[in-house]
Amino acid sequence: MDLLLKGGWVVTQERVEQADIAVEGEKIAAIGPDLEARAAAVRDVTGKYILPGAIDAHVHYQMPIGELLTADDWFTGTRLAACGGVTTVIDYAEPAGPAEPLTEALAKRLEEAREQACVDYGLHQVVLPGQEEDTGELAKVIEQGVTSFKVFTTYKQCLGYAAIGRLLKQARRLGALVTVHCEDHDLVTARRRELEATGQTDPAYHANSRPAAAEVKAIEKVIRQAAAAGAPVYIVHVSTGGGAELIAAARARGQQVFGETCPHYLLLTEERYAGPDSRLFLMCPPLRTVKDNRILWQHLASGDLQVVATDHCSYSPEQKAAGTAFYNTPSGVPGTETLLPLLYSYGVRQGRLTLPQMVRVLATNPARLFGLYPRKGCLAPGSDADLVVFDPSQEVILKASDLHSAAAYTIFEGFALQGYVEATYLRGRLIYDLGRFLGRAGQGEFIPGKITVL
Repeated sequence: MDLLLKGGWVVTQERVEQADIAVEGEKIAAIGPDLEARAAAVRDVTGKYILPGAIDAHVHYQMPIGELLTADDWFTGTRLAACGGVTTVIDYAEPAGPAEPLTEALAKRLEEAREQACVDYGLHQVVLPGQEEDTGELAKVIEQGVTSFKVFTTYKQCLGYAAIGRLLKQARRLGALVTVHCEDHDLVTARRRELEATGQTDPAYHANSRPAAAEVKAIEKVIRQAAAAGAPVYIVHVSTGGGAELIAAARARGQQVFGETCPHYLLLTEERYAGPDSRLFLMCPPLRTVKDNRILWQHLASGDLQVVATDHCSYSPEQKAAGTAFYNTPSGVPGTETLLPLLYSYGVRQGRLTLPQMVRVLATNPARLFGLYPRKGCLAPGSDADLVVFDPSQEVILKASDLHSAAAYTIFEGFALQGYVEATYLRGRLIYDLGRFLGRAGQGEFIPGKITVL
């Protein structure tokens, strides 16, 4: 054996039990009490949790927006992931425009990641207007291991609801999962015009410019299209209680609707836009209310929201400050590195989630939904040895200066954490230990997704 973790509390999607984990090569070889295997390296993890490496299923590294490029590239983004106990990320391959074939966009994205990534990665394929009809290209990206499509109901990439319905039918035939950014374009456009007409364009008006009703309306319409197509659908970054309730109601009817939320929608509110650093909190959809926070936690615990991801899309304070209004300030925040510690401290420690529930929403569920399971997302013999040693006794005050994003700030500055990542193993290799990054660029591998029965 190459590695033996001794005496820890092994946390799976089903239970917590005291056991050892033995690793041979890149795989978990055995899990059980008092393993006697000889190993090249033995680590005493008594009193610590051993978790499956987290999967951040929604990140944007090295993403161009106009003339801007996100602060974190594939190297810094995946380095900070390793430091936060995230061993797999799923980013996006987006064509430069509707004329660029999906396969060309995918090839470019894979090439960007190949020599830079420090953790393993998958990709979602962004589908632009008109591309939903290209069955050949859609099938080719699936053959290359990209089994999920991303579409928008707003922005310049907006697909109309009818086009989304057509893509859902294509996805059903191909076995892919459509993921949707849900904000109703007409409602958002009308609200922006109203605010511009009255000079209310400061970032303080950001939440007002993209109201909760826009998300709820779009989710309702997308769920209806998915039902008509007989296809599963996945709603990204749900920010509203109303949106979560629509997903729960659809699931109660037997429909395959899945939902993702983010730590900022669970822990922060729109009051942040009233402060002097309002630009730093600008993301789409915007922060909501305490009531929304509470309802999202409830639906996460009930299983009606299946995934917590971060939508990590980082810009430096200088990039943010270049914006003069809510509509031209770069939208997005860093988050991957703090995903696991925040969910443990404010989910598990505060009684909102159990440890197995946390593992499900951070690892097992995204692995199942995006075709990575059981290679990823679980602790079992034969699975990749993506392991996190988590110290529940470590007390930390979050500071940007201690984190690793090139954005050099965190929206969770000053948050008190009880429990933090001690060590991260990627396929059996120690890549983060006691505050030190030990990995290297290029060690991350593309993990092709499989078509799954959801």
